[in-house]
Amino acid sequence: MGTFSPLVLFWYIFPVIVLFGCQFLVKLFSLNRRFKIKAPDLAIPFLWGGMHALSRNMATVSFLPFFLISILLMGICIAVFQAYYYEEIVYSRYLKMTWRLTFLLTILLYFVLIVLNIVSYL
Repeated sequence: MGTFSPLVLFWYIFPVIVLFGCQFLVKLFSLNRRFKIKAPDLAIPFLWGGMHALSRNMATVSFLPFFLISILLMGICIAVFQAYYYEEIVYSRYLKMTWRLTFLLTILLYFVLIVLNIVSYL
C-alpha cells in the first residue's frame, strides 16, 4: 500500500478530466462527423494509464496485464456472439462493439480501483 498524496487525488479525478478533454478534441476536430469517433473512444488508452497508476499505488503489481487478457477474451466472446446471432461477422460492427464494451469495462474497473484504493487508506 502506498501513501496518500495529492498525486493519488489526481488519479481519482483523472477520468473526468480525460473525458472532458477528449470531448473537447472531438468537437474541435469534428471527429464525430468525419470519422464517427466519440470521446470515450479516445479516452480508453488514457484510462488504461490511470488504471495502471492506481493499481500500482494500491498493490505491488499492475492489474493492466490481467485486464488486457480479459479484453481479449471479451473480444472472442463478441465474435462468437455475432457469428451466432447475425450468422456473419461484419468487421466494422465487431470492432465498434468491442471498443465500446472495452470502454464500459475500463470505466467500471477504474471506479472499482478508486473505491478499493480509498478503502485501503481507511
